[in-house]
Amino acid sequence: MRATQVREIERRTDLAGKTVYFMIKSGSRSRQHRFFEPHEVPEFIGESALCEIERGGGGYWKVLRVVVT
Repeated sequence: MRATQVREIERRTDLAGKTVYFMIKSGSRSRQHRFFEPHEVPEFIGESALCEIERGGGGYWKVLRVVVT
């Protein structure tokens, strides 16, 4: 069974406003942030959104859907 959670995903843009990547802050200095390419995250408006994510084998995370924008 795969583990799912709802986490806040933040958009990171370049100076022109184009999305470069998305990230989830870990909340801890000892854990790394998770980064996602733009094609891996469903469309949402704004700088951040709550998304349902799923953890697969090997520490891989997949964004399933946007829960709240």
